[in-house]
Amino acid sequence: MSHFDAAILGGGIIGCTLARSLASKGMKIAVVDRDAPGQEASSAAAGMLSPSAEAEKGSPLFALCRASLQRYGPLAAELKSETEIDPQYRAEGTLLLFESEQERQTMLPSIEWQRSQGIPIQELSQQELRECEPRLADPVGGFYLPEDHQIDNRRLMQALVQSCRQRGVEFVLGRNVLEVECNSHSVTGVILENDRLAAARVVNTAGAWAARIRVPGLAPAPIRPVKGHIVALESAEEPFQHVVRSHRVYMVPRRGGRVIVGSTMEEVGFDKTPRAGPITRLLRAAQELCPILEQSKVADVWAGLRPAAPDGLPLLGPTALEGYFVALGHFRNGILLAPITAEILSGWLLRGESPLPTDALLPRRFAQFLCG
Repeated sequence: MSHFDAAILGGGIIGCTLARSLASKGMKIAVVDRDAPGQEASSAAAGMLSPSAEAEKGSPLFALCRASLQRYGPLAAELKSETEIDPQYRAEGTLLLFESEQERQTMLPSIEWQRSQGIPIQELSQQELRECEPRLADPVGGFYLPEDHQIDNRRLMQALVQSCRQRGVEFVLGRNVLEVECNSHSVTGVILENDRLAAARVVNTAGAWAARIRVPGLAPAPIRPVKGHIVALESAEEPFQHVVRSHRVYMVPRRGGRVIVGSTMEEVGFDKTPRAGPITRLLRAAQELCPILEQSKVADVWAGLRPAAPDGLPLLGPTALEGYFVALGHFRNGILLAPITAEILSGWLLRGESPLPTDALLPRRFAQFLCG
């Protein structure tokens, strides 16, 4: 039986970023996953780092999204230096397009609220958009969000895993977690198939599958999967430089001519099968915004499962069981929130408190789910 300071259940971007952070503080960490690290939502995502594009006035998540974005530049540079894997952090910004005055009016309250807080957002006319991205079609107009960035999430995961290994993190892979083990009042370890890990602290970062991990005395975590389709296109060269978003589709340019097109939202349980209808709608919307994409190659199609909580906000912090923590329900912001989530959970595990105000995200708001 192996002994660890903490066991992290789930090897996606949340789990690996947290493992890297804790290992850097001298803790002996195990990351447990039934598959290779990052094979689920972390690889299925598009890598947008977009706090402004989806901002909601008064949301307790907005400040955290902004804070997490600010940590990405240094994180990407550290990972590249440590591992020689470039996560391709890009800061060209995002174009948020509207196709009618009605759509513009729908966007304005969020835009004006952000401007009132000093966030730079510029409205662009049709002509200015054409000058900015000549290969786009002619939408009515749009907003330029210079502080909404992107990263190659798959390269990011590769770099994170290598960095974790270099810091001594042990990956326990191909093993299902059956149960969090505890005595009368606190965590003692994790029971796996044909094995057991001893750990005084356990963190559930299992994403959409979090509720499948049994915890004595606690009801299942209130997390459900939300399906999203993505198409990867390839062209001889990059058709545009900025991330482009509308109410129908987003398009994320990668170096070398690859464009990630997404995404849909469907409540269909754990079905990850790509379907023709959603893919067709994404392709149609992308080609209408950027006609040159009609000539591109369909390089890949996939669907992933976002982990969602009932109120749409993450669950970050301790639970009613001493030593058992969760970092769940990041929904559409898992990539963006990974650095700040690691900081928050590290604070809870190491010092018994969050370094940031996160009361609205504590698991105890779902006491009916997390207390037996």
